Amino acid sequence: MKRPLIKLLPAPHEARFSQLVADYLLRDGCIHLGLELPREVEARVNGYVRGENSCDGLMAFLLAADVISPYFEPGFRPIFQALPELYRRNRDFTVHCYEELDIYNDWVLSRDELVVALLRGDDFAPISALYRELLKETRRRNAAIAERLGALARDLGHLHVVIGRLHAPEVSCRLAENFDLRVVVLEDIYLTPLDESLILCLKGFNFSDAELASFLDRHRRFALEAEGMNREISDLLRDEEAGRRFQLKKYTELATV
Repeated sequence: MKRPLIKLLPAPHEARFSQLVADYLLRDGCIHLGLELPREVEARVNGYVRGENSCDGLMAFLLAADVISPYFEPGFRPIFQALPELYRRNRDFTVHCYEELDIYNDWVLSRDELVVALLRGDDFAPISALYRELLKETRRRNAAIAERLGALARDLGHLHVVIGRLHAPEVSCRLAENFDLRVVVLEDIYLTPLDESLILCLKGFNFSDAELASFLDRHRRFALEAEGMNREISDLLRDEEAGRRFQLKKYTELATV
């Protein structure tokens, strides 16, 4: 029996990568698209797809509803701009928003608390509790994503999915046994030290306090350098010299560990 097909597209929320994703979806003839948005906004997104609203109108709604932040808005726009064209090419085209709102909000809160604490100081002992909480929430979010994507793929038969690079490795492992799973890496840029550490932990690696402190210290210094140089973090993640200096790993190096 033919297994349902899932194509995962690991992607950071930034404009250049989002354009690569949009171009790929158009080339590949996407019909069912999973997006990293709460299920509560699915009807509004599909209304936009069918011409009921403008892209600016949709973005304004999502920003006002705190579904996306202004910082990440440019990373969504190229994909959103491609959606009406996908619908024009195939009237069966539909967007499926796969996030559970309460789980997603808990994860965002946990991540933001850790990042703010990291940028405020370099005493990593008290931050380790925030890190463990983020790890727990990441695992919880990944389980919910995998369950929802599996249900969609079984119902639809095939599904393209845009997913954060932090979540893709564990979600892939959860889906690989029962689905025809293909991971499409459109650009292999570096991961932040924080994301690298979380992916490894989710794969079963156990870090000592000193090893965890090293990851957190590198992430802090990396983020502060990006801020001090007035560069987007995603831009610095493409910088080979920065990759060597901060001992960064590229996505494909971690996804296959």
